[in-house]
Amino acid sequence: MKMFIIAAGAVMALQALAHTPVKAGRWKTFTYDKPDKTPVVFGGWSRAEGVRSCEYCVSLDVQYADGSKEWGLGRQANWRQGTHDWEYACTALVPKKPIAKIDAFVFNRGGTGKAEFRDLFLERREGKGDRINYARMTVRPFADEDEISYSVFTGREIDKKRERTPSTFSFPPPIDGVTVWTASSMDLVTPLTLPPHDATKVAGTTGGPPVAEKVAGTTGGPPVAAKAIVLSLARRERESAQLLVSCGADTELAGVTLEIDPLKDASGKELEGEVKWERVGYVPRKAGYLRHPCSPEDREMWLPDPLLPSAPFKVRRASTQGAWITVYAAPGAKPGVYRSEVRVRQDGKTLAAIPLSATVLDFELDATFALDTAFSLMDGFLRAEYPETWRQMKKQAIDVMLDHRLNPDDISRISPPEIEDLLHAKARGMSRFNILNIVPEPKDPEVKWVFSAGPSELFSEKFYQAFTGRLRPYLKKLEANGLDGMAYIYGFDEVPKSYFLGMDRMWKRLKADFPNLPMMTTSKMFRALVSGKTNDFDCVTTDWYCPVTSDYNLKWADYLRAKGKKVWWYTCCSPGSPFANMASLEYPAVEGRLLLGYLTWLYRADGFLFWHVNNWRKGNAPMDETDTYFPEWNTWNYLGIPEDGIFLYPGKEHILPSIRFANIRDGEEDYEYLLRAEKKLGREAVEALVRPLVRSQTNFTRNAAELSALRDRLKCTTCK
Repeated sequence: MKMFIIAAGAVMALQALAHTPVKAGRWKTFTYDKPDKTPVVFGGWSRAEGVRSCEYCVSLDVQYADGSKEWGLGRQANWRQGTHDWEYACTALVPKKPIAKIDAFVFNRGGTGKAEFRDLFLERREGKGDRINYARMTVRPFADEDEISYSVFTGREIDKKRERTPSTFSFPPPIDGVTVWTASSMDLVTPLTLPPHDATKVAGTTGGPPVAEKVAGTTGGPPVAAKAIVLSLARRERESAQLLVSCGADTELAGVTLEIDPLKDASGKELEGEVKWERVGYVPRKAGYLRHPCSPEDREMWLPDPLLPSAPFKVRRASTQGAWITVYAAPGAKPGVYRSEVRVRQDGKTLAAIPLSATVLDFELDATFALDTAFSLMDGFLRAEYPETWRQMKKQAIDVMLDHRLNPDDISRISPPEIEDLLHAKARGMSRFNILNIVPEPKDPEVKWVFSAGPSELFSEKFYQAFTGRLRPYLKKLEANGLDGMAYIYGFDEVPKSYFLGMDRMWKRLKADFPNLPMMTTSKMFRALVSGKTNDFDCVTTDWYCPVTSDYNLKWADYLRAKGKKVWWYTCCSPGSPFANMASLEYPAVEGRLLLGYLTWLYRADGFLFWHVNNWRKGNAPMDETDTYFPEWNTWNYLGIPEDGIFLYPGKEHILPSIRFANIRDGEEDYEYLLRAEKKLGREAVEALVRPLVRSQTNFTRNAAELSALRDRLKCTTCK
C-alpha cells in the first residue's frame, strides 16, 4: 500500500499501486490505441481531517475518439467531507462514444483540511453488481429519517437507488423550549443551524455574530424580547434581516406568525414605504453536488432559498425556521430613525417582542438603475410552467425583478419584448434591454429558446435580410415610445474562433444599417484577445464584450474602452471557488452581493449578465405555498450546480423571490453607494476603504459583520 497526505488547496498526484513518480495534479494517463465504449470503474480509499473543499475526489478528464472532451460531474468518485476514518468511494462511467484517452486526478482542493489516500484504481470493464456513488443525508427535521442514495452497476446499466431508513445522525438540538434570534441577510441559516449561546450582539446590518435569547413564555414565564433588528437604508432602497425561531428536541410549534407595527419616527410619523415579512423556504440537496468550502455539512438535506408570502408557519422539533423581514423607504421618505416592534405570535400569545429600527439616510438611489444588468427572464419557461396564465405570471416576475433593481431582460429572446412591458419597466428604473438574439426565427413558436446556429446559416444573406427585416419595424416602435436609447442586440453566445470573421463582417454591416444600436456578445473574442490568440482584426469587432468573470482582464478591458467599447462580465455555472458566484445553492448567498457590488465596481465592469432566472426543471410543478419545505422539488442540474439559473421560484399563486436574489439586489445597491462615494471622495480613497476586505477576485471576505461595517463607512460619505 502506498499512501499520501494532501492539504486542501494543493493538487497532488497519487498512484497507490505504482512506484514511478507522476506530475502534480495527475494520478495517471491512460491511452487507448483502439478506442471503444467499455465502461470505466474507478475510485479508492481516503480519510479526512476537517476537509471543506470544492473537490475531494478521484476525477477523470475524458477524451473521445472524435476529439471531444468531458470532465467534472459524472466523472468523479467523491468522498464525504469533514472528518472521517478510511472511507471507500467508487463510481462508474458508461461512455456513449469510444474513449481514446483518460487523464485521472485525485483532488483535495479549493478549501481547507487534510486528506490521506490509498489504493486508487481504474478499470475498464462492465459492471458486476458494483455499489457506487453511495451517500447518506438526514431528512431531519422534515422527517426523522436518513436518505441513502446509491447506484448498482450491472453490465452497462447503472440503476439508481434511493432508500429511507430511521435516522442515525446525531445533531445537538437547540436549547429546550423556543429560542427567537436574528441574523444578517448575508448569513446562510439551515434548519439544523443552532442559535448561538455565547454571542452578545445582534447580527443585523450593523454587524456582529448572531445572538439568541430564550423565550421565557414557552416555559411558563412572561415573554422576553430578543435583541433588536437594526437596519439603515437610503430612500428608494430595500434592506432585509432574518428572524429565526428555533425549537428544542421536545417542542414543536404550529400556526406561528409575525405581527409588525408600522415604523414611526419620534414625532409619530409613519415611514413612507413598506415593511413586510416572508417565510423562508427550504429545498433539498442531492448527493454528488459540487460543494463549496463554506457549504453546510454534507449530511444536511435542506438549504434555504425561496421566500414565501407571509402566512402562519410551523417550526419542527429540534430545528430552526426562518422569517425574512424587508424594509423599503420610498423616494419621499423623511430622513431619520423609525422604530417598530416585531411580535412572534402563536395561539393568540406573544412568544417574543423584537425591536425593529430603520434609519432612513438623507439621500436616495437614482430612479434609473445605476448598474446595467441582463438577468434573463425567459418566456418559454413561463409558458411551460403556467400554460393558461403565463402572461399574468410574467407581469408578477417583472415586478419582482424591478423590486430587486434588476432589468427584466432576456439575452436569448426569439421575439421582441412587448412595448407595454418595457414602458412599465422603464417607469420603475429599467436601464437596458435586449431586442433579439441573433439566431434564426424558430419554426415552433412554443419553443423555449434557441441557443445559436452554425456559421454557414448565421452569416448568409438570407439570414441577414430576415433578421434585419424583423428589426427595422420594431425599432420604429421603440423610437415612437422613447425606448430606443436603452436597446441593444445580443448574439454569438460563447462561440469559438471559427465564428469571429463572420461576426466581424456582420457587425460592420449592422453598424452601417443601425449605427445607434449596440451589439453585445459573450463569444470567446475577449479571451482570445487576452491570450494573444488574435486574428487580423484583433478581435475588436463588436460594441459590448461580456467575458466570464474568470476571463476578465482589466488591462484589456481598458484597452477596449479606449476604443469606445464596453466590457461587461458574467457568471453562469462557472467559475467555481475561489471565484465569487451565486449560481449554485452551495455557494454563500453573500457572494452575489459581492459580485454585483464591490467586485463589479473595483474591476470597472460596465454591466453584469446572468442567464437566466427561471430555468425551471421539467417535472417541477408550481410550489405549494402552504408549507416551507419542498421535498418533491428537484434542484438537480446535470452539471452538479443546484438551482443554477433559478433565482425566481414558481409558486401556485405567486412568482417567489429568493434569498440569493435579495443579496444580488443588495449588491446592486452597494454599487450605487460606491459610485456616490467615488464622486465625493475620489476613486483612490474609496478603493482604500474597499481593498482590505475585497483584495482580488479570489480573495475577499464573506463575513457579514465586516461587510456591514464597510457599508456603514460608505454611508457616511454619501449622506448630504
